[in-house]
Amino acid sequence: MTGPSGEGLSEAEIEQLVALLAANRNPGALSLEGVDGLFCALIASPALVMPHEYLPVILGGTLGEGGLLGDLAGVQEMMGLLMRLWNAIAHDFEHETFHVAHRAEPGEDGVPGRAWARGYMHGIRLAREGWSRILHDEREELVRYIPIVAGEVDPAWPKEPLTEEQSSAMWTDMLAGAARAYRYFKEDRLAYAQAAARRAPPEPYERAAPKVGRNDPCPCGSGKKYKRCCGAPESGDRVVH
Repeated sequence: MTGPSGEGLSEAEIEQLVALLAANRNPGALSLEGVDGLFCALIASPALVMPHEYLPVILGGTLGEGGLLGDLAGVQEMMGLLMRLWNAIAHDFEHETFHVAHRAEPGEDGVPGRAWARGYMHGIRLAREGWSRILHDEREELVRYIPIVAGEVDPAWPKEPLTEEQSSAMWTDMLAGAARAYRYFKEDRLAYAQAAARRAPPEPYERAAPKVGRNDPCPCGSGKKYKRCCGAPESGDRVVH
């Protein structure tokens, strides 16, 4: 989980994040493996998904429901570690290095990598836009392994336990598919960012000079009060100089 520039999490920080996530009592909360998969999908997605949209997925509900409100310092630490994990994954994808995701053994439902794949599918559903294109692209078969491992193509898959060799190959293929998805949607992300910039509200107007009070000296230099000079009503009170 550490990129080549060292901006990822240390082993101790990974253990701390695992513990912080595990303290959440919400039954649908994601493990670190699931969060990694979620972030991989969101970072690659053609459309931006905001934290207020994906945090309830990570928590499986709210902080209160998960019993985390009593440890706000822990929550703050968890959020900081999550953001650093996000940045490390983005760094890996952007620099075209192989992102080594966290995987717990023996795996959800006994399937290694299933929690990661299910987290990734959560990310696809949150982003909504564009994902059907790559999932139906015959050239991108590696990405299509992700919903298979998540159990969304055939809930009974695999019919028999995977061998260590099969499990390792499937894991490698999924991570390669995630990297390909990031490159696949590069132009879409750029177009989305440009469109968002065009929709952004204009910069607030800033007055070039301080506002002149009615009893302040007129800025024209006449020596008169502003209200008796340039600030006078047009009715005839305005002094001409």
